Amino acid sequence: MTLQIPPNSLDLEPPLLLADDPAIVTAAQAAVMGMAGVAPQRIASGREALRHLFAGGGTRRQLVCQPSAAGSSWPALLAAARDPFGQSGIVVVLEDGMPITGIDSVRPHAADLAAALRGQGHAHPAAPPLTDAADLASGLLRGEITVRYQPILRIADHRPVLLEGLARWHRTSTMPVGPDCFVPLAESSGQSRALTEAVADAAFREMAAAPARLGASVTLNLPLALLLERDVLCWLRRLMARHGFPASALVLELTETTPVRDRSALRRALRRLASAGVPVLIDDMGLEDDRAALMELPFAGIKLDRHLVAAMPTSRRARAEVSRLVGRAHLRRMTVTAEGVSDARLWRAVAAAGADHVQGYAVSRPLAAAALPGWAWAWRSRSPMGGVSPRRIAAG
Repeated sequence: MTLQIPPNSLDLEPPLLLADDPAIVTAAQAAVMGMAGVAPQRIASGREALRHLFAGGGTRRQLVCQPSAAGSSWPALLAAARDPFGQSGIVVVLEDGMPITGIDSVRPHAADLAAALRGQGHAHPAAPPLTDAADLASGLLRGEITVRYQPILRIADHRPVLLEGLARWHRTSTMPVGPDCFVPLAESSGQSRALTEAVADAAFREMAAAPARLGASVTLNLPLALLLERDVLCWLRRLMARHGFPASALVLELTETTPVRDRSALRRALRRLASAGVPVLIDDMGLEDDRAALMELPFAGIKLDRHLVAAMPTSRRARAEVSRLVGRAHLRRMTVTAEGVSDARLWRAVAAAGADHVQGYAVSRPLAAAALPGWAWAWRSRSPMGGVSPRRIAAG
């Protein structure tokens, strides 16, 4: 028996078309033919759209969508279309001239559709560097911090086991901001606690029913200083109780930004959390990472840095390092998650090395909470299942 690799295609493909109104179909066909010289790919249902957009998220497909043709899948598609951080490429067509709140929709005219499709192909300008701590503090007070969730799968059976909560800043005055811009600012300005509490509060509110519905726990990133605080469990429990989030479904990740100078203090913190049923992972373990010594402490698992994973197919050194880390982790009964798994080649590489879990665009991009049920259905419908051994790899 061989390990089956989930579908993956990174080649550009013609836009999808989900519509049953003849006028919309005609306009979309004319728009796409005029742009690319090929007809759009007609699909028959909202569920088929979910499969194309969400299952194996490395492929970025554009979709021209008539809302009434999407049926019960419309809420998940609408959530993806509304997400300012998403890359779903959904163009929503107005029906009966009625706009849809929270998204831009276009008239069923070929010129308007072509302009919308072209606009999605242009990269958005990068957000300017953030240096104003007061601006971040104001954003926290205004509730502008949001969370996106990236699924993590178990390699053995392709089932979701974790959903990593990733902070995003949806500024009301300018373009959305990614974490690389504002997380360092929070740490340097003493706002890490406020930021982490905002992320945890949003995640517990949005994901209270997710563990039962999706069968996956939620992971949140904590910097070292917060992990060492004796009251970290108190405020986490308070927020979980506020929203009815099950305490057994929380996993924490220690971020890599601060070196560990007091291993004894960290050991005590990890034991406190473990006794409360909260496992902690070491995030972003890289090539010859000096944090590998932390694996002697009672962590529940490690996550391999995406740059290390990306180097595996071409670097013997990277493969050797991953094998060493996997072996060392498994000796201590830790799980190993490979980040940045964007295609079947990387999936095969980390599976061959013995990793337990995968995370990356081959599984899904980070999604809004409302889009997760649609992703889960799409993944189950496309991905082969069946408990096969991760060490028996397909040859090609």
